[in-house]
Amino acid sequence: MNLLPFSIPEIGRRFGSPRRSLRVPGGLRTHTSLCAALFLSVAATVTIAQDASKKKLPAPAQKTALAPALLASLESHLGLTYARYGTRELQLDLHRPAARGAALPAIVCLHGGGWSKGERRNMTPLAQALAARGYVAVTISYRLSGEAKFPAAIQDAKAAVRWLRANAEKFGLDPEAIGVTGHSAGGHLAALLATSGGVAELEGDGGHAGFSSRVQAGVAGGAQTDFETERIGALSARPDDPHYTPFLGGARSTIPHTYALASPRHHLDRADPPLAFVTGELDDASTRADDIRRDLLRLGIATGLTVVPQAPHAFLGQQASFDTAIAACDTFFTLHLKHRGRPPIATTLAESPFASGARWTMIGGGYAGSEGAQWIGDTLHFAAHHDRFAFKWTERAGLAVWRDDSPEATSFRPDGRGGFYVVEQTTRQLTRWNARGERTEVLADRFEGKRLNRPNDCVVRVDGTVWFTDPDFLFAQRKDEVKELTGQNLYRYDPRTRMLTAAAQGFNKPNGLAFSTDGKYLYLTDSAGSDILRFSVAPDGTLGPREIFATLKVRGLDGLAFDPAGRLWCAALDGVHVFDPAGRDLGVIALPSKPTAIAFAAAPAKLVCVTTRDAAFVTQLR
Repeated sequence: MNLLPFSIPEIGRRFGSPRRSLRVPGGLRTHTSLCAALFLSVAATVTIAQDASKKKLPAPAQKTALAPALLASLESHLGLTYARYGTRELQLDLHRPAARGAALPAIVCLHGGGWSKGERRNMTPLAQALAARGYVAVTISYRLSGEAKFPAAIQDAKAAVRWLRANAEKFGLDPEAIGVTGHSAGGHLAALLATSGGVAELEGDGGHAGFSSRVQAGVAGGAQTDFETERIGALSARPDDPHYTPFLGGARSTIPHTYALASPRHHLDRADPPLAFVTGELDDASTRADDIRRDLLRLGIATGLTVVPQAPHAFLGQQASFDTAIAACDTFFTLHLKHRGRPPIATTLAESPFASGARWTMIGGGYAGSEGAQWIGDTLHFAAHHDRFAFKWTERAGLAVWRDDSPEATSFRPDGRGGFYVVEQTTRQLTRWNARGERTEVLADRFEGKRLNRPNDCVVRVDGTVWFTDPDFLFAQRKDEVKELTGQNLYRYDPRTRMLTAAAQGFNKPNGLAFSTDGKYLYLTDSAGSDILRFSVAPDGTLGPREIFATLKVRGLDGLAFDPAGRLWCAALDGVHVFDPAGRDLGVIALPSKPTAIAFAAAPAKLVCVTTRDAAFVTQLR
């Protein structure tokens, strides 16, 4: 699953997201009032000043439209009453594939409009596009702020979820797989619906009280997710505030409890479902939901961010932006609603190494990079390094934060003293950590007087020496850092002599490492190429000539690990390749996104972990 196909590079500046006051050129303050008009309209043609050469204006963005064949494949039920408040009735429109079969996941689609305007038909194209991908999708009318103040709108959204469960059999939907999405004000309501399960004040009495209003996944678009910030407080204090005061009944300074109750971030806990975000590249930075995404990662709840290129706040009227948003929603909902966070294992291996009926279990996701899988007994350690997290996981206790201020550590290997050898990308060092994750010692940070590049993977040989790769990743993104070494090397560190030597040189992007079980051979990947390299290792640690163990048809090779049967697993762009001892490619194992590292638990456990660029998965071996 790759929810960041178009995201702006954030590596190197994602080191916490303290609450801060932001100047808002757009977002809900200026964009949402236009949402109803622009949401499904063609993007306005931008007037560009022309020079004397009369350069041709760029073509206007293509208006969103759905193919007739797609629409013809759907069954629609319009104007269904889902909630009643006295004589007031609220309706929804339901769309689903016309072909009936197994029960389908359902998605509630919430329109924008600053909570004061908009209508359910604004979300019809999105609901229809999702329905065509195998969902029951509903668009709902909810009470706007001119009719009823908060919490009326969220109570209506919850009533719609209860209605879906009450009518699950009639419309062929799975009552245990209901998601929510929305844009702008609807994105806020979608996030709030996802995080406020069990909050009695928000439940309402719209009907079907015997059914749960909890959802199992959410995707919030262009959403405000924290109403307790100084920024929201300042906006709500403006005499002409068109959004927050009409919606909530006053400024934050006068009703802070109401703002907390309306804030999705305020309600976060471990029981919340996976929650991802979609926003336009040109929208206000607050819609990237940095703070709540970091909170979700800390809680072990899958999340993600898709940034739609060159898109403003209201982007669903532009075909390319609409298609990007639909793809992001479908990817997330497929993983968390259709597969319940346990995607099937797809492999071309003639003999599967996995237990009968095994599926991948996502133990964490939404990362800006994940690496470093390492088992110590029954405990898995791994990193979401660019998010500054290091995690621990067990089958019994689940996911726990080991460190939330990690210096981009990407590899953890036992040091034989109860601690770990660790390579850190922020500090560009080989270090030692204790069992609590505290750095106790810097072992190497320079070679021949010059700072290391970016230590990436490390392994420990049977003689206790530590070997690590040192590619020059990220210097192009981090302009303030200086690359001092001209080469990219493989290093050997001897803890007894404290000597660092270049064991091999002349690589382009040295990456993954693995020793054979007897320590006589070292295997290495270079991400710039497609070869797995092998070196013989002499008793004194010197390497023999490099040789090609295997060549793949793809580049981007990453982590290596030997399984209990002696086969070498290699992470690559198209999945995990498995090789026999002679270097024959036995097949590939597909993952939801590009794999990065592999680790096998020691016997008697039969578990394997594969980290990917944005998640970590575990499954059972035979």
